[in-house]
Amino acid sequence: MTETLHHLIGQYGYVAVAIGCFFEGETSILVGVFAALRDMLTVEGVAVAAIAGTVIGDNLFFHIGRRMGRPALDRRPGWRAKTARVEGLLDRYGAPVMIGFRFLYGLRYVTPFVLGSLGVSPWRFFMLAGLGTLLWVGTITTIGVYLADAVQKALAHIQDVEQILVVVVLAAALIGYAVYRLRGRRTPPPSRG
Repeated sequence: MTETLHHLIGQYGYVAVAIGCFFEGETSILVGVFAALRDMLTVEGVAVAAIAGTVIGDNLFFHIGRRMGRPALDRRPGWRAKTARVEGLLDRYGAPVMIGFRFLYGLRYVTPFVLGSLGVSPWRFFMLAGLGTLLWVGTITTIGVYLADAVQKALAHIQDVEQILVVVVLAAALIGYAVYRLRGRRTPPPSRG
């Protein structure tokens, strides 16, 4: 999937990042950041595209949940455990769940749907989920920048080590060949007798 995202981001740029964040999230941002560090995009543009795709996706799922309501949740047995978990978190923590649900792996797409079905105000959801999106995109983008920098440094180091290793292997091969040739000259030829 990462190769496909890399190809799409190379071809479609910020639109691919936004669509990727609509569906996936972290991977799209990270691939976008790697593309930015290769001067294909800018980190700021990646962040803006990620925010746009995420906000659109979250609000779409929220409004679908608002329109379809609890019956739609009840028809999805695979969502029952996740729905119960989201409702439990909402009862316990309230607004922080609406801000931080993007950080809750496995619940990020169910949460807006559940919040919509519970009748949360659209403006309240938009504001709190938007704040959460800003925090989430900022966090993932920052991690991506540091991760990409670390990977580039590691690759540069690996290239240095590879060059040294090639020299060592060639030197060892030459020494081995020289020793073989020298031993071959010292060994008397077999007698024919």
